[in-house]
Amino acid sequence: MGQRASDTRGVTFDDVVVPAANVVGEPGGGFKVAMKCFDKTRPTVGAMSLGLARRALDEATKYSMERKTMGKPIFLHQAVNFMLAEMAMRYELAKLAVWRSCADYDEGRRNTYYASIGKLYGAIAANKNASDAVQVFGGNGYNKEYPVEKLMRDAKIFQIYEGTDQIQKLIIGREHMTKYM
Repeated sequence: MGQRASDTRGVTFDDVVVPAANVVGEPGGGFKVAMKCFDKTRPTVGAMSLGLARRALDEATKYSMERKTMGKPIFLHQAVNFMLAEMAMRYELAKLAVWRSCADYDEGRRNTYYASIGKLYGAIAANKNASDAVQVFGGNGYNKEYPVEKLMRDAKIFQIYEGTDQIQKLIIGREHMTKYM
């Protein structure tokens, strides 16, 4: 599908014995260590999704200025203009969440809440902006000769790795509720 330059594979270990000298942390504590790593890696996935969301917006904007119907560029048609406005809003809002999670991490504050919000909303922005860019391009958007077709394929992975959208919602809900308990 997308991200064809990323050769991703599953790895399975059976009957592996790790010598005591090579064990990192406490035996059985690996899950907690992995979960803390997500506070650092989720903002990077959010940032990658921002790049895709922005590229989709840029491509759709440029195309809307070049493509004409009824004697005028299509961005002058309200339906297209509204799509571009919504694409811009999604990008800017996702950027704020990702930047907040990065700022919290840089300042040594726990950023789990904003890391999940930035990762989730970045994925939403990337996918919806890619889809809207294809729509702005019309039939050309489905054609491999135009860049938005690839963006749409590439966007899907942002809803999956570093925790699915559903996992992010569980984390966000849990973190939100701890403020009230």
